Amino acid sequence: MVLSNVIGMILRKVLLTLALVLSSVGIGACNSRAASKQLIVAGVSQWGALARQLVGTDAKVVSLLTDPNADPHDHEATVSDAAYVSIASIVVINGAGYDTWFSQLVKARSGVFSTIDVGTLMGVAPGRNPHLFYNPVAAIRLVKALTKVLEHRKGFSDIDARSAALLAKLNTVQGEATAIKQSCSNVKVAATEDVTTYLLSDMGLRVVTPEALRLAIGNSVDPSVQALAQALHQLKEHPAFLVDNVQTATPLTNEMVAQAKASNVPVIKVTETMKGTNYVAWISAVVGKIRADLTKEGCLT
Repeated sequence: MVLSNVIGMILRKVLLTLALVLSSVGIGACNSRAASKQLIVAGVSQWGALARQLVGTDAKVVSLLTDPNADPHDHEATVSDAAYVSIASIVVINGAGYDTWFSQLVKARSGVFSTIDVGTLMGVAPGRNPHLFYNPVAAIRLVKALTKVLEHRKGFSDIDARSAALLAKLNTVQGEATAIKQSCSNVKVAATEDVTTYLLSDMGLRVVTPEALRLAIGNSVDPSVQALAQALHQLKEHPAFLVDNVQTATPLTNEMVAQAKASNVPVIKVTETMKGTNYVAWISAVVGKIRADLTKEGCLT
């Protein structure tokens, strides 16, 4: 079915579920204090968590992609998604072609609201790596952009102080990536697909796995036999580690993981959808795993 027709059907059903959604986000008429709170809706859980860290209890924040066991690339807009978008005062789109279903809902929305597109903030167009939530620089730019929007709204009197504190934490994460780059630049690593490539690039690490294979797996298509053979051979040459996105696991990626284990290559398992509610803690944990394996590799002490 054509996407525009699907969206039209969803929007026609919104009124049937809107009362339930309003109640669930706590802005029903029965609660005047909650009714004054603004609603921030993010497509991916990382940006929702980051917004929640910034605003605290001053606003309601809803993320639409929250299941770490489901492939986010397979998500289709739901009636609930459309209902949240219809009442949001601020929407945070990942962009770069990652959450097109969300962008389409936002475009169909009427009324006054603010939109922040992280892909636009980073200058990343559709067709390029859209996994911006693994990029501390993208997180920093989002916090600055959201702060700028909230500075002019009521109910966020200490937003500048909160923003400064959160940016300090994110700058610490970025500083850790820079420190790794100074010691481990050009160290070879492998990956089943491109979910963490921005973070690895910040660290100066060289992903040797063929880009064609990483893109194929990220787009849910089979890579060429030659690309897979090259990736498996590279794992036998013992890169520092293999990053495995468990949310896009296939028999081919499982074969890469098996080869890594057989070659005593550490496997760092990650997900696209964030587990937990604290973005800084989440990405810091990934950085910690990378640091541990690079220490074993010998470029860090």
